[in-house]
Amino acid sequence: MLTSVNNKLSQHRRQPDGNEFDLDALTDLYCDVHSCHTPSDKIYLSNRKQEKDLAILLLLDSSLSSDGYSNGNRVIDVEKQVSILFGEIMQEFQINFSVATFFSKTRNYLSYNILKDFSEPWSHGKYKIGAAEPVGTQELVLPLRHAAMN
Repeated sequence: MLTSVNNKLSQHRRQPDGNEFDLDALTDLYCDVHSCHTPSDKIYLSNRKQEKDLAILLLLDSSLSSDGYSNGNRVIDVEKQVSILFGEIMQEFQINFSVATFFSKTRNYLSYNILKDFSEPWSHGKYKIGAAEPVGTQELVLPLRHAAMN
């Protein structure tokens, strides 16, 4: 599913093979033949998936509610494991991603911590995830608004 969403088609001109003819290249070929020059065999258009058109932000709840347990597992520990697995998958598919945590103390105070920035390599960012600990309360609207501004 990621591979179908991950790549955007881009058109490449003057290719040695493809599904369609490149009209500019055909015109040049015609001119070359009639002027006794050796024509190029690169007369096709090729559509290839090459441009990455996807960026993902993984937002982790690090409020005190993540200090609770579900099915015998501490919620924050499950979040950390999932984010490490998520990061490995994103790295494998070469998808640009960021990982951040949030908690609040009141509805007017938000702490938004970036563990792995979009520009940071995964090899550096993955070691910061283990340090995330539950703090404060949870207010979901504020971190989503903050994430949208970045």
